[in-house]
Amino acid sequence: MNRSFKLLSILVLFVMVLGACTPAATQAPAATQAPAATQAPAATTAPATTTSEVPPAGPELADAYTGKYKGTVVTMAGPFTDNDAVVFEQSIKPFEDATGIDIQYSGSKEFEANISIQIDGGNPPDIVDFPQPGLLATQVRKGKVIPADSVIDPAWIKQNYAQSWQDMATMTDDAGKTIVAGIWARFNGKSIVWYPKKAFDEAGYTVPTTWDELMALSDQIASDGDTPWCIGIESGAATGWPMTDWIEDMMLRTTSAENYDKWVRGELKFDSPEVKKALSYITKLWFDD
Repeated sequence: MNRSFKLLSILVLFVMVLGACTPAATQAPAATQAPAATQAPAATTAPATTTSEVPPAGPELADAYTGKYKGTVVTMAGPFTDNDAVVFEQSIKPFEDATGIDIQYSGSKEFEANISIQIDGGNPPDIVDFPQPGLLATQVRKGKVIPADSVIDPAWIKQNYAQSWQDMATMTDDAGKTIVAGIWARFNGKSIVWYPKKAFDEAGYTVPTTWDELMALSDQIASDGDTPWCIGIESGAATGWPMTDWIEDMMLRTTSAENYDKWVRGELKFDSPEVKKALSYITKLWFDD
């Protein structure tokens, strides 16, 4: 692996289910039953190779299983800490045992700041697990990322990922060249409104299908003496991220996809009319006693 200010990235759409996330501005989510308190959000991975028609990830993988890279140390950084880190390390142990490759993973709750310091300081890990595509795009623009399809068979990527997922992992480097910046390792569902279905049904409430119906239902629950929403943005060192999800959802529902992309790129400022409009939906709900 080239260690001169370069790294191979793995994209992770790293999201969690909130206690209560925003519905769409025009369409409420379908009814769902809240999981048990200990149930974690499900994670899915890229589909496994199941037929002989699916090309292998690359010759290096086959070589690895023959022991060609035994003793090789691969450094990796990501956001997984505590039990998540334990689970991740357990998931890669069979690969390490079979190949003799030592994957040294380092997780951090302050991942965003730490990884930038490592890369800018010229000491990047071999592989980075990026939970934010935008942060990866910044490193791509700096020319710090090795194209994923230079070490993974492009045919395998196309066979295993839908075009939309390929498009989201395609970014432009500092020279204006478009590269495959990474592959998706997992994704979780989010922006779901969880509610106590039994109590909801017993109260005679109906699942809303529009934003106005949702607001009316919230008022009805409040007038019945209950609290319609439970909302939080505290998340340890990552405090604040749930609020960004609310804004993202509202932006997607109240303005155009083009404006949303401009906002993601920093071309549409937070004090623009489009963002203020999206925020107005949130504040109407969040700050209503």
